[in-house]
Amino acid sequence: MKKILPLTLSVLTLFSACSVFQKRTVNAEELSKDYSRKATDATVDLTDFESQFMDFSLNFFQKTVEKNGKNQLFSPLSAALCLALINNGASGNTRAQLETLFGMDTETLNRSLYAYTSSLYSGENCKLSLANSIWMKNDALNVNPEFLQANADWYNAQAYAAPFDQSTIKDINNWCYNQTSGKIDKILNEIPSQAVMYLINAVDFDAKWLDKYEREDIEKGTFHSYSAETQDVTMLYSEESRYFIDENSVGFTKAYEGGKYHFMALLPDEGVDIYEYINSLNGEKWAGLWESGNPQNESYVYREVHARIPEFKYEIELSLKETLQALGVTDMFLPRIADFSGIDEGQPLYCDVVKQKAMIELDRNGTKAAAITMGGIGCMGIAPAPVEPLYITLDRPFVYALIDNDHNLPIFIGAVTDIH
Repeated sequence: MKKILPLTLSVLTLFSACSVFQKRTVNAEELSKDYSRKATDATVDLTDFESQFMDFSLNFFQKTVEKNGKNQLFSPLSAALCLALINNGASGNTRAQLETLFGMDTETLNRSLYAYTSSLYSGENCKLSLANSIWMKNDALNVNPEFLQANADWYNAQAYAAPFDQSTIKDINNWCYNQTSGKIDKILNEIPSQAVMYLINAVDFDAKWLDKYEREDIEKGTFHSYSAETQDVTMLYSEESRYFIDENSVGFTKAYEGGKYHFMALLPDEGVDIYEYINSLNGEKWAGLWESGNPQNESYVYREVHARIPEFKYEIELSLKETLQALGVTDMFLPRIADFSGIDEGQPLYCDVVKQKAMIELDRNGTKAAAITMGGIGCMGIAPAPVEPLYITLDRPFVYALIDNDHNLPIFIGAVTDIH
């Protein structure tokens, strides 16, 4: 056994080394050297921004939730940063609708998001990283340099020129993979013919618990799903001190290393529908909940909190177009009405897609989460690539059908094998 053990350890060490995240190659031409970040002022008063961003986050989350009994996940920060990139190319009423969504003008939004993201903590065992990129189709646009510079200044956005073919799909997906440490490896499956630009944000979070779970803190438990199914789970037990109580819920927080981020849980009371509870949340209620759990609050009463969290892992993909339209951002999706003259004055541009892909994994070691939000800009002036003509001559036996157009179902189906 003593002769075998070193070999076993060597194999395990090699396997561990091979499983370490490795970045993938991005071959697109990077233009970022011409648009380096120049913004340095992060001394913005964020009091109003915090309130407005909380309203933005809850409004957006409520609109993305479907009452289907399935897990929900949304990154408001990723969505905000992607939409901010888009906003810097918008003008007229298109920009006005986005500013209304955020509750602030473009300059305030840029400065506030820059100050806020600059203040976010990231450490060895509690990592938060943000990345932004702009992908432009070769020779399709005469992109306004001020648009690229603004997004470089405030969001450090990388700029790429690419052919928008299969190699670009691979490059964009590799960029997403790299910026999320491999947590999300694909956001794009195909590029439609009208697409001329993609604006993408990536958020990557990976944190270990401040107070680690010991073996005796890990136990078997049950979870009762929305559909009343009883499920076996692994429960993580801990004693916490910060808790929240309001008229129809109770909750607690658990800290990650560095003490800058917490896992916050809110449990609706028995008999309170989870979807009704989500819809009842707003910025004011959230602030009240948070303040109720502030130990420095004179009304706060110290109590031991015996908390149990189930281990869980899932991912979700959301189309944000319908959500934005429900929140009043409509013009940017309408060809001939959208105003993206801040990107290119000479092309009829519009936004044809905004979507987010997100994942989360919470276990005894900590929490990993990532999100990619992508906005796609299309151009009405871009004609589909020419396709070789197809010649079909029914000069041998063939099958045919008479189709109901409403349902695409055959009313008749047959075959011709003999004309006589």
